Amino acid sequence: MIDAVVRLLSDQQNSDGGWGAVRGKGSNTESTAFAVMALESTQRKDLTSRVQLGLNWLSRHQNGDGSWRLNDVTPSGSWSTAAAMLCLSSFSEQRSRAVKAAQWALIQEGNSLGWLGSLILWFTGQKDINKINMDLKGWPWASGSFSWVEPTSYFLIGLKRLRPVLDGTNVKDRIRQGELMIYDRVCEEGGWNYGNSKVYGEALWPYPDITALALIALQDHPDAQANRKSLETLEKALNNTGSGLALSWSIICFKLYGRNISEWRQRLVESFEKTAFLGETKTLALAVLALADAPQFFRI
Repeated sequence: MIDAVVRLLSDQQNSDGGWGAVRGKGSNTESTAFAVMALESTQRKDLTSRVQLGLNWLSRHQNGDGSWRLNDVTPSGSWSTAAAMLCLSSFSEQRSRAVKAAQWALIQEGNSLGWLGSLILWFTGQKDINKINMDLKGWPWASGSFSWVEPTSYFLIGLKRLRPVLDGTNVKDRIRQGELMIYDRVCEEGGWNYGNSKVYGEALWPYPDITALALIALQDHPDAQANRKSLETLEKALNNTGSGLALSWSIICFKLYGRNISEWRQRLVESFEKTAFLGETKTLALAVLALADAPQFFRI
């Protein structure tokens, strides 16, 4: 299967060297970063030129402050910086760009409610309605908004991988804040939803792709109760999903935690045979990373 996925992924590369969300769409940072990591993981010499073209696209599109916009339409640096940072950190010749991205990330944070917002919630009786600590700052999708589990997880993985070369920065404090934010959002049954664990008093359910990604970001705390509980929750959730995205993230996660993946690899193959992942670049790329035994791109 992996050869078929690699061929499909390669054919979706645009003439500018990047990848779009699907074939024929304009190149964007997230798709290009994941595609480059996927093709590099195969260690095939015939793909070297494609990898280099993708790296060139990422290099050309890095902003002066170290960030990346999602695409040529969005106005400023975004969460997609984390995907580019994660990708470039694996290439020695691109490490300086990854470090510059990390320095930008360290001064970004999700907004808290502030004193006025907190006061309004207090007087309206909604202070605890969402059951989250809004003072814990992770990373937002876009500047000026609240922290979310998914972008926070991406930034944590990248920063943890680059931590040894970020001496003299606030990396330790930002990593700890991000970890605390994710643990604060864990669902009652374990695992993670996109942003919160409870809304208006109702418990939210965990999503397998977000749960796997959060666990990857927290892989250096394998004995934490939330990690152990969420791994079990993730395995149960996978029994009811055929999502290539969820299966791929979960396989990568289980590899990093030393768990058996044979059943989930077979399920991923069956999913591709049925849907070809609808040609979605990110899912194709993650499937390659899952099947190529390449968790090193996400290892802390």
